[in-house]
Amino acid sequence: MKMESVKANTTWSIVPDCGGLIDRVAISLPNKVFDSENPLTEKILAALGNLLRALPSSVTILVFTDACNEAAVETWLNLQTSCHHEIILAGAAPLQSADIWAQDSILVQARGNDLRLAAPKCDWPNGSLPSLLAGHLSVACDDLPLFLPGGDQIVGEDFRLIGQTSRLRSAASKFGGDGSLLEADRRISQLDHRPVCYWGYRRKDLTERPSPCLGITCSDTETTVEADQKEGLLLSQIVLQRALQLTRLRPDLVTRIERCESHVDRYVSPTGLRRNGKNLLLLADPVAVAPDAESKAKREKRLLDASEYWLRDQGFEIIRNPVPFATDIKNAVRPRLYNNILLENAVRDENINPIMWLPCFGEDERFVDFDEENARIWKDLGFEPRQVHGWESLAHANGALRCASKVISRIP
Repeated sequence: MKMESVKANTTWSIVPDCGGLIDRVAISLPNKVFDSENPLTEKILAALGNLLRALPSSVTILVFTDACNEAAVETWLNLQTSCHHEIILAGAAPLQSADIWAQDSILVQARGNDLRLAAPKCDWPNGSLPSLLAGHLSVACDDLPLFLPGGDQIVGEDFRLIGQTSRLRSAASKFGGDGSLLEADRRISQLDHRPVCYWGYRRKDLTERPSPCLGITCSDTETTVEADQKEGLLLSQIVLQRALQLTRLRPDLVTRIERCESHVDRYVSPTGLRRNGKNLLLLADPVAVAPDAESKAKREKRLLDASEYWLRDQGFEIIRNPVPFATDIKNAVRPRLYNNILLENAVRDENINPIMWLPCFGEDERFVDFDEENARIWKDLGFEPRQVHGWESLAHANGALRCASKVISRIP
């Protein structure tokens, strides 16, 4: 089977999710956040306020809102933070409720000190955030005919990890594709010079296996062989791919993978660190906290365990962090998204360790121990974990800290 690569054709780089100090970060406060009839208004504002209070005073906060809420937002901001802040008004077209997830609809690229923006296709109709931000910053903004929401892409120092869902949808004619995954790969690679890896799983890895950390294959040899034949996977190619970690080998020419149903940032965290010469990621390990959550937690764990094998075969090192599954305020079983984080790898002058911002859910006593265990994992990795409380109010919407913010620029 021929191995091919697709090289990037750009001098621009997507602003990464790790590395330098955060310089500017954006949040969005659509009208629903201030709706007196919304029972979650106070809790949503409390969670966002906790995030702003946890940011260093040197960070600039950009806030999208509607003109009718400008005074309320200014008053609220002055109570939350001493950071310099700038309000960006929506104008004639009001913000959509989904615009609270500022991460998804804005793609930011940098070249030296220059910035430019793109508006990728998302799970909802394109909002106005990219064009509003571009106007505020006086930079270019292009419509991007790719399905590539920010929550389904993690950008490291020398890799991009994108959900297989975004890859498959980008290949569709609706999003400018011609049905070819290779063509989708080419278009995705045009945005940045970093090699692209895809997050998903192989059906053969759903078979129960020992821990990937042991480097042992499935104990059921016949099942493994049958699965390998079914997938058309050559073991020699897997060995080759391990040896050529994070090259631009196209994953679809090595094996087929299935998509995970959620955005990658709900279950995978970058660290900006290396272990054994490989980029280190945190991958969620589902835990049911009540009998009614056991079925969904078991299903998600099976898929995430399989995705770990695929991530390792793409050249990553993996640590698992516990993520509880439980009913939310709407009585649906949801994960609490401890992987939905922000971080820096550079160290601020007043600090000893780099900072990471961890969404916490301990206002519900079922999750207090999970708050502490996830903070401990990051502390053991050498970070100062800043626990940002209040995200239980947004658990029903499958969002947390990273979803509700967008890093616009970092200090190199």
